[in-house]
Amino acid sequence: MRTINEEICCNKTRVFIGKNSLGIAAQEISHDSRVALIRQEAVNPSYFLTHIKNVGLEIVMKGGEDSKNIETVLHIINELYSKEFQRSDYLIALGGGALMDTVGLAAALYLRGLRLVNIPTTLLGMVDASIGGKTAVNFRNMKNVIGVFYQPSIVVIDLNFLETLPALEYVNGLAEVVKYAFTMDIELYEYLHSNAERVLNRDYAVLEDVISMSVRDKLSIVKIDPYELKRTRIVLNYGHTVGHAIETLSQLRVSHGRAVAVGMVYESCVGEMLGYHNHHVSEKLKEMLRLFELPTKLDEVGINREINTEVWRSVMARDKKVHRGKLVIPVLTDIGSWKPVEIVVDEFIEAFMRCV
Repeated sequence: MRTINEEICCNKTRVFIGKNSLGIAAQEISHDSRVALIRQEAVNPSYFLTHIKNVGLEIVMKGGEDSKNIETVLHIINELYSKEFQRSDYLIALGGGALMDTVGLAAALYLRGLRLVNIPTTLLGMVDASIGGKTAVNFRNMKNVIGVFYQPSIVVIDLNFLETLPALEYVNGLAEVVKYAFTMDIELYEYLHSNAERVLNRDYAVLEDVISMSVRDKLSIVKIDPYELKRTRIVLNYGHTVGHAIETLSQLRVSHGRAVAVGMVYESCVGEMLGYHNHHVSEKLKEMLRLFELPTKLDEVGINREINTEVWRSVMARDKKVHRGKLVIPVLTDIGSWKPVEIVVDEFIEAFMRCV
């Protein structure tokens, strides 16, 4: 088991990674405080409850994008208020990335902040949503329109939860791991390439390494740019400009990881077209995504390649990285390196449509 401690702004976050890490992390939660557990319906709470005893409120949610809305946040806040929870108490999110995004927002808003504990039960949640402090819900079919930055106090990445994770959901999380490898971590890229079969077979020794490297990479960026103001944190959005557009056009039916996988391929094509890296990088990206059984084309996620330019423009123009008609995007310069590039939205869309 591994422990990573990081201070981001004025908040301290402790991350526990490994099999059976919940039991060790539970010792960090004060028994003098109360616990509100918000868990995903599909997650059996018995393992959690063997370690956390002082649960004063339990809310069960379906999870997924359908529950990721402001009404769910207000429901959580109403229950916390009714049970007289205080700022010294804990709000624990047990589930996938969408649930943690929602619970995190409720934690940030209630009494200006409860102590938040994220316990991700999906690989995507473990390497992405549980760390970094982004909380948000969707609005009018658009991703993450309402949200704040709020760092968790504790993140528990217990690999036991991966044992029952469906194969499609497990592979979904590997897209974000590939993102870290290609944007900033050549060591992770080489490790994934050498251990692809063991990763797919859920070898827990290898997974502990892969998740630890991914968490380390993300926290290194978040520490430098916690509020996404320095053009550093945008690297975490690689593949997300196109990926979020895919999610929107599919009415959120395409999973986040699969959308980001395809998004990375097309953003890599744009970067190659603009002269920032050579064709070798794009081919290696597609090769690794296929190695992990992830899609690389629009039609593989049910998006019609004949969708016209205006439709793509209407969706991408709402990207949070757009400012005064320009888009600041992370662009690969090689495997494991990147740079921020400012480009007029129309120029980006023109290049993207040539890739389609």
